[in-house]
Amino acid sequence: MSSISINSSTHINDALERQLLQDATTNNQAYPLVQGLVLAAKAVRKGAVAFGRYLVHVGEALNEARAMDARYSGSQW
Repeated sequence: MSSISINSSTHINDALERQLLQDATTNNQAYPLVQGLVLAAKAVRKGAVAFGRYLVHVGEALNEARAMDARYSGSQW
């Protein structure tokens, strides 16, 4: 008998596993297109925000490096 342990007090036995599998195969529903597009749009937005933050950090690092270089070389920029 195989069982999947979710936590120390809960186990899924064979009968429950068979029932869950049967329910999943009989209640097969099409994935809504709008929900998929919303999910994809959120992922693209999250990536764009992260990339924007990355660009800000790169700009700040470049400005800091230029300022340190100007201090050591004595030039103004």
